[in-house]
Amino acid sequence: MKHFIQQVFKEVLENPVFDESLIEKYFSKEYIQLVDHSQLNYDQFVLHIKKLKEKVHEQKLEIISYAENGNIIFTNHIAKSTLKDGSEVVHKVLAEFTIHNHQIIRCDELTLLVEGDETAKNLGSER
Repeated sequence: MKHFIQQVFKEVLENPVFDESLIEKYFSKEYIQLVDHSQLNYDQFVLHIKKLKEKVHEQKLEIISYAENGNIIFTNHIAKSTLKDGSEVVHKVLAEFTIHNHQIIRCDELTLLVEGDETAKNLGSER
Protein backbone atom coordinates (compact mmCIF):
# COMPACT_ATOMS: atom_id res chain seq x y z
CA MET A 1 0.00 0.00 0.00
CA LYS A 2 2.95 2.34 0.50
CA HIS A 3 3.60 2.18 -3.25
CA PHE A 4 -0.08 2.99 -3.93
CA ILE A 5 0.05 6.09 -1.69
CA GLN A 6 3.33 7.19 -3.28
CA GLN A 7 1.65 6.94 -6.70
CA VAL A 8 -1.26 9.07 -5.45
CA PHE A 9 1.19 11.65 -4.11
CA LYS A 10 3.13 11.70 -7.39
CA GLU A 11 0.24 11.68 -9.85
CA VAL A 12 -2.30 13.83 -8.00
CA LEU A 13 -0.41 16.11 -5.58
CA GLU A 14 3.09 16.53 -7.03
CA ASN A 15 1.77 16.77 -10.59
CA PRO A 16 1.59 20.53 -11.38
CA VAL A 17 -1.37 19.96 -13.72
CA PHE A 18 -4.95 19.64 -12.47
CA ASP A 19 -6.22 16.38 -13.95
CA GLU A 20 -9.58 15.29 -12.60
CA SER A 21 -9.27 11.89 -14.29
CA LEU A 22 -6.35 11.10 -11.95
CA ILE A 23 -8.46 12.05 -8.94
CA GLU A 24 -11.22 9.73 -10.24
CA LYS A 25 -8.63 6.97 -10.67
CA TYR A 26 -7.46 7.03 -7.05
CA PHE A 27 -10.41 8.43 -5.04
CA SER A 28 -13.87 6.95 -4.59
CA LYS A 29 -16.91 9.14 -5.35
CA GLU A 30 -17.87 8.40 -1.70
CA TYR A 31 -14.55 9.84 -0.50
CA ILE A 32 -14.56 11.79 2.78
CA GLN A 33 -11.57 13.75 4.06
CA LEU A 34 -11.34 15.01 7.61
CA VAL A 35 -8.54 17.56 7.71
CA ASP A 36 -7.83 19.65 10.78
CA HIS A 37 -11.29 21.11 11.57
CA SER A 38 -12.84 20.61 8.11
CA GLN A 39 -14.65 17.81 6.35
CA LEU A 40 -14.53 17.51 2.58
CA ASN A 41 -16.64 15.24 0.40
CA TYR A 42 -15.44 14.08 -3.03
CA ASP A 43 -16.61 17.18 -4.91
CA GLN A 44 -15.14 19.52 -2.28
CA PHE A 45 -11.87 17.57 -2.43
CA VAL A 46 -11.73 18.05 -6.22
CA LEU A 47 -12.20 21.80 -5.67
CA HIS A 48 -9.44 21.69 -3.04
CA ILE A 49 -7.00 20.05 -5.47
CA LYS A 50 -7.93 22.59 -8.16
CA LYS A 51 -7.27 25.43 -5.69
CA LEU A 52 -3.90 23.88 -4.76
CA LYS A 53 -2.88 23.82 -8.43
CA GLU A 54 -3.79 27.52 -8.70
CA LYS A 55 -1.59 28.44 -5.70
CA VAL A 56 1.28 25.94 -5.79
CA HIS A 57 4.04 26.01 -8.40
CA GLU A 58 5.77 22.84 -7.18
CA GLN A 59 5.08 20.34 -4.42
CA LYS A 60 7.18 17.44 -3.14
CA LEU A 61 5.98 14.90 -0.59
CA GLU A 62 8.26 12.65 1.42
CA ILE A 63 7.01 9.79 3.56
CA ILE A 64 8.96 9.79 6.82
CA SER A 65 7.25 6.71 8.24
CA TYR A 66 4.17 4.61 7.63
CA ALA A 67 2.20 1.76 9.13
CA GLU A 68 -0.28 -0.61 7.50
CA ASN A 69 -3.20 -2.47 9.05
CA GLY A 70 -5.50 -4.33 6.68
CA ASN A 71 -6.94 -1.77 4.26
CA ILE A 72 -5.58 1.21 6.22
CA ILE A 73 -2.26 2.97 5.76
CA PHE A 74 -1.05 5.67 8.10
CA THR A 75 1.64 8.08 6.91
CA ASN A 76 3.78 10.66 8.60
CA HIS A 77 4.92 12.80 5.70
CA ILE A 78 6.38 16.18 4.83
CA ALA A 79 4.91 18.36 2.10
CA LYS A 80 7.30 20.99 0.73
CA SER A 81 5.58 23.52 -1.51
CA THR A 82 6.82 26.42 -3.60
CA LEU A 83 3.92 28.77 -4.12
CA LYS A 84 3.37 30.71 -7.33
CA ASP A 85 4.45 33.90 -5.53
CA GLY A 86 7.86 32.28 -4.98
CA SER A 87 7.46 31.69 -1.24
CA GLU A 88 8.10 28.27 0.26
CA VAL A 89 6.11 26.42 2.89
CA VAL A 90 6.58 23.12 4.66
CA HIS A 91 3.80 21.11 6.29
CA LYS A 92 4.05 18.05 8.49
CA VAL A 93 1.12 15.74 7.75
CA LEU A 94 -0.22 12.79 9.71
CA ALA A 95 -2.75 10.95 7.57
CA GLU A 96 -4.76 7.76 7.87
CA PHE A 97 -5.99 6.51 4.49
CA THR A 98 -8.68 3.86 4.12
CA ILE A 99 -8.56 2.00 0.81
CA HIS A 100 -11.39 -0.04 -0.71
CA ASN A 101 -11.43 -1.56 -4.23
CA HIS A 102 -8.13 0.14 -5.12
CA GLN A 103 -9.44 3.61 -4.27
CA ILE A 104 -9.14 5.86 -1.25
CA ILE A 105 -12.52 6.17 0.47
CA ARG A 106 -11.44 8.13 3.56
CA CYS A 107 -8.58 10.23 4.82
CA ASP A 108 -8.28 11.45 8.40
CA GLU A 109 -5.52 14.04 8.42
CA LEU A 110 -3.77 16.55 10.65
CA THR A 111 -1.64 19.17 8.91
CA LEU A 112 0.83 21.42 10.71
CA LEU A 113 2.62 24.36 9.12
CA VAL A 114 6.27 24.04 10.20
CA GLU A 115 7.90 26.59 7.86
CA GLY A 116 6.53 29.52 5.93
CA ASP A 117 4.00 32.29 6.12
CA GLU A 118 1.04 31.81 8.44
CA THR A 119 -1.32 32.51 5.51
CA ALA A 120 -0.41 29.05 4.16
CA LYS A 121 -1.54 27.39 7.40
CA ASN A 122 -4.75 25.98 5.86
CA LEU A 123 -3.24 24.89 2.53
CA GLY A 124 -4.21 21.30 3.41
CA SER A 125 -7.95 22.05 3.39
CA GLU A 126 -8.38 25.25 1.37
CA ARG A 127 -10.91 25.24 -1.44
